[in-house]
Amino acid sequence: MSQIRKKWLETVLKYKFNHDKPGSPTIWSPDLEKISRERIKEIQSEKLSVAFDYLYEESQYYQEKFKQAKLKPQDIQSVEDLHKVPVTTKQEWLVNQTDNPPWGNFSPLSHKRWTTDGWMMFTTSGTTTVLPRVFRHTQHDLKMWAWLGARALWAMGVRPGDVVINCADYGPAVAFWCLHYAMSLVGCPVIPCGGMNVQRRAFFINTYKPTVLLCTPSYALYLGRTMHDLEYPTENSSIRIIITAGEPGPGIPSTKNRIEGLWGAKLHDDFGCTEVAMTPLGYTCEDEVNSVENPVNVHLMEDAYIPEVLNPDTLEPVREGERGILVVSNLFSEAQPILRYMMGDWTSITREPCACGRTHARALGGLHGRPDDMIKIQGLAFFPSTIEDSVRKDPELGDEFRVELSKVGDMDRVKIIVEPKSAIPKSSYIDPREKIQEKLKGLLGVDVQVELVPYGTLPRTQFKSKRVFDMREQCY
Repeated sequence: MSQIRKKWLETVLKYKFNHDKPGSPTIWSPDLEKISRERIKEIQSEKLSVAFDYLYEESQYYQEKFKQAKLKPQDIQSVEDLHKVPVTTKQEWLVNQTDNPPWGNFSPLSHKRWTTDGWMMFTTSGTTTVLPRVFRHTQHDLKMWAWLGARALWAMGVRPGDVVINCADYGPAVAFWCLHYAMSLVGCPVIPCGGMNVQRRAFFINTYKPTVLLCTPSYALYLGRTMHDLEYPTENSSIRIIITAGEPGPGIPSTKNRIEGLWGAKLHDDFGCTEVAMTPLGYTCEDEVNSVENPVNVHLMEDAYIPEVLNPDTLEPVREGERGILVVSNLFSEAQPILRYMMGDWTSITREPCACGRTHARALGGLHGRPDDMIKIQGLAFFPSTIEDSVRKDPELGDEFRVELSKVGDMDRVKIIVEPKSAIPKSSYIDPREKIQEKLKGLLGVDVQVELVPYGTLPRTQFKSKRVFDMREQCY
């Protein structure tokens, strides 16, 4: 083992407090989660300095990148120096992995260590290239994922005695693997439902009485409606906590209200990304989700990451509370201690302490979407979550919708396809199209056409739902 790798692992483990059990009834690691802002910066600075040197010595890609920026070992000593490190983008890694198949050469993980200390391979969920972006992780990473995930679960109110049903397919996606191992550390058994259809999962919930449900927000609605169809009423189910990942959910008020109302359970958020934030970067606490007057804000695990919110054009920091794009540095991984990776999600943060006692920064309303998710119509820009919030506020409408963008002459056209709520008989149903069209016109500033289709027409999905289809290029 090289000296710098040894120093990196020792530095990470130095701050792994309460590694196997919680330190308080409400906060897993109080000596990390309740510390002063100054102490957070000190821990970040110590980890950042060693991470930079580790990447410089053991990652061919970052050694070249740092040299081009005229940076040498030990040039980065604190968070005040972080701005000197160039931002890394997804596009750069795509090129690097194509040129150096199959892994690329940005990870400091050698082939020998992968085949002797390796744990698992993961891939991104996107389809931007024939060669998927792949990421290998080690036994060290596994233990860190479980510990960081356990801290998030403890904040959500998960406790020994809970039984978890995991409705992910257990493919090579990071989110639900992290939570699976975290549940084991907390002391909760897991019912893995990969490969089952929705009816089978509904049967398992009704029969085996799990108390925690892991899935996407879209799937929580689909599964809940299926439970009702099978005469397993969700309001009487055993589920008390729903943890979602993969899509915005708890940060969209109407979606949060629908899911919580359907299940009679509290809805929590867990987010990160495959490239740099494999275990929770963001998570909700009980105080946040119990608030009905304010937006749900999401804790950022600052001893494990350095989150920055930057202006997308200048890559300069925005002021606290202002919206920008998220750039993240990883401060714990052996395989992917990546510095300044552009996650690209729009968000804003506050560093005001939370009512729960945690002092780490919080993302206001969670993540709002990425620039490539943003819809631009007649010069106006908005996120699909704006439409989602409006549609799901209407109690007469179902959970699913589809947005189609097209051109009529030189004008953009927006069509939103929606379903009625299944419980409303057709004989007494009031067509809501005009009401929705006027509401969305006020929100978006453009005319909207609404098409009502029979309940069950639109597809239901298990993981990330695709609801926006831009066909304007096909119109030329």
